[in-house]
Amino acid sequence: MKNRFLNTSTLLVSLFALSAQSSADSFWVLDQQGLPVKNAVLEFINPIPTPKPAPQPNTLIMDQVDKLFKPDILVVQQGDFVDFPNSDNIRHHVYSFSSVNPFELKLYSGRPEAPLQFNKTGVAVLGCNIHDSMVGYIYIAGSKHVLMTDEQGKATLEDDIKYESVNVWHSSSVTSVKNIPYDNLSTKPTDTDSFVINLVLEVPEPRNTFQTIFKPNGE
Repeated sequence: MKNRFLNTSTLLVSLFALSAQSSADSFWVLDQQGLPVKNAVLEFINPIPTPKPAPQPNTLIMDQVDKLFKPDILVVQQGDFVDFPNSDNIRHHVYSFSSVNPFELKLYSGRPEAPLQFNKTGVAVLGCNIHDSMVGYIYIAGSKHVLMTDEQGKATLEDDIKYESVNVWHSSSVTSVKNIPYDNLSTKPTDTDSFVINLVLEVPEPRNTFQTIFKPNGE
């Protein structure tokens, strides 16, 4: 979809073009082998946001079921709270070293005393001090326009959303968020309303654990 990119010199032209558009942008995220990438996070950035009252923070759930974080990737807005109930019949010790919000919930069952607030944007990597194979991620977005790709690696943005660039993240790259300016997005040759984003995914370690995913990235 043309003229999504906004700057001071083309603002009026862009707004006029946007008002006449009728179809939404589709994004296809592919890996280095051309295969679809599921659960890639796309955050749409507009440096000139429309002034609105600050929304009340939400409380979202990062559960623990069968020695797994559920969901394994949770997207929240900056300022939101996250509750960490333990639905297993064993105790967990949840923590994160990530600079966006380091924390520790010591060995517990049931529910912690209070949810935790995430005030910085970025990605928090979660682990369990008791069960090394438990790894989860919380993506803290600064924009309210955030999508995740489906099984086909596809996500569709509503037609009236204006953006200047896209932040792209996938758990294979852990805390590395890739920013793509609108002008650098590649469209499908036969469909100008569809963008293709190529990601180079890291080959996972033989054991997909908190240590092997988190520590090599220096966080």
